[in-house]
Amino acid sequence: MPNRSRTHMLRVLAMRMDGTSTPDKLVDVVRKVAQELEAREADGRTHNPEDEKRIERQRTLFATLPDTGAVDALKEAMMQRAYDLMWDGDGLACDAIAEFLPPAAADEVFNAWDNDQDPSKPRSRFH
Repeated sequence: MPNRSRTHMLRVLAMRMDGTSTPDKLVDVVRKVAQELEAREADGRTHNPEDEKRIERQRTLFATLPDTGAVDALKEAMMQRAYDLMWDGDGLACDAIAEFLPPAAADEVFNAWDNDQDPSKPRSRFH
């Protein structure tokens, strides 16, 4: 998952550039980079063993926090911050926060951000 936010941002960038005065070749390049990042993610070429260990350690630490309202509030704040960083175009910072979140929570943030790009869909709670 380390490149997911960058992949989404590149797709949205290409979508927003399409049909503007942006050269078609540039739009195609942005789309191809997003596809390459996604392909690398799918077959594991973006992960190295050290990254995987770090992410697993961070998520394990987060999972060991007690089940309290404060922890729920912390998780919600981290999810909101990750979402906001996506809108700010800071995919690396978003990914750094998402590495600590449980996988389902990180997926919820990325899916919400992706769906919020479509004006025909209802806005997420993060918007």
